[in-house]
Amino acid sequence: MLRTFKLLTIIAVFGALLMACSNGNGGTATNNGSGGATSNNSTQQSEVDKKEPVTLKVMVASEWLNEKKWQPIFDAYEQETGNTIEIQSAPVNNYMDLVNTRLATKDVPDLLFYWGQEGKIKQLQPSKNLIDLTNEEYTARITPSVKNYFLSNEGKLYGIPVTGLNVSGVIYNKKVFNDLGLDIPTTYDEFLATAEAIKAAGIIPVYEAGKEGWPLQLYTFSAMASVINSQPDVINQVNANQLTFDQIADYVNALQQQYDLKSLGYVNDDLFSATLDMSMEAVATGKAAMIFQADWQIDPILTKYPDAEIGMFPQPYGQDAYAGISDPIGLYALADTDNSEVAKEFLAYFASEENLTEYFNAVKSIPTWTGLTVELNPGTAEMNEHVEAGKAVPFFNALTVVEIGDYQGLLQQLYGDKLTAEEVAKNLQENIKKAAKAAGIEGF
Repeated sequence: MLRTFKLLTIIAVFGALLMACSNGNGGTATNNGSGGATSNNSTQQSEVDKKEPVTLKVMVASEWLNEKKWQPIFDAYEQETGNTIEIQSAPVNNYMDLVNTRLATKDVPDLLFYWGQEGKIKQLQPSKNLIDLTNEEYTARITPSVKNYFLSNEGKLYGIPVTGLNVSGVIYNKKVFNDLGLDIPTTYDEFLATAEAIKAAGIIPVYEAGKEGWPLQLYTFSAMASVINSQPDVINQVNANQLTFDQIADYVNALQQQYDLKSLGYVNDDLFSATLDMSMEAVATGKAAMIFQADWQIDPILTKYPDAEIGMFPQPYGQDAYAGISDPIGLYALADTDNSEVAKEFLAYFASEENLTEYFNAVKSIPTWTGLTVELNPGTAEMNEHVEAGKAVPFFNALTVVEIGDYQGLLQQLYGDKLTAEEVAKNLQENIKKAAKAAGIEGF
């Protein structure tokens, strides 16, 4: 009897195992209320949801990649999704030409880091090449000061901001100012008096990075912010070819002011061999008291010179100085690639509140997204007071209907006594005229 009972038990267990195997789920049957049949819906669904890893080709200027601290977001995305970020970079001076060449030859990346000015976006033929983000939910969190001016073309939003809201003005060494008993100048005359006192103390008042050229643009970008505030329609008139830059007296005056700083001996003697790194060192160490820059340079200065006492104030012009707002770098998804949908998903990933909060606290710049709590650098925090008070408008080149051409080259010629202030203005207008005709802008 015992042997018979054991045999029957073995047979029963063996039969149960066979039934489980026939269910095809590794031995676990689930009764779904239909005669004992099993359900594999969850397993089948997980197979459907599982996506094969892809490689996203990402194009970015090498200087931006080194400075803007996006790598932690790339790393976290790869870890969370299994996808790979393949970086394709080029120096910023050649970047625009390379991007246009890649578009023309259909050799496009999946994601593109690019400027946010409408004139630059227009060159990308966005309706043809970029994914329209206008109706994406997360774009409602972009700050109005960015969304109203940047990342769009013909009323459609094509990019998201991936850097802070940078403002231009004067970065200065607080220790130099304190040691000399100097107050922050609020008018141009006060600025000249401050520069004279600094020069008398054997310190360079203003250090200009003339070799690289582009930093020379910050003076007129800041000055024109005050002009645009007082004359809101001035750039619209330029865009309609109703007014030329050489006819804008305040603009020509700003150019003359910048040149006068050199003729008065308030800028460095090595202006034409000076680099951006040299200007950072000069203001950080107190060799120079001030540089004309945007607050994007504060974090690199403090990273390299953590003991530097750095502050920032609006560049004086007229009686009520405004700050200029730079266009943020944008991130765009290309429309005609095999991974366009995954690229679009990456934009949403980047725009998550968690990622944005971590990013802006790392770079300590004014957020271009709402609802974030961010600790700002000294200098940036001071300038943010002016932004929050509404005393900031975009750089004038962000408002022109087309690119303004080699502006930095014109300013190098101004400092080099090869062009007068009025001639710089006329050449700038000629650049705009040529670009507008080439683009088929009505009125030119």
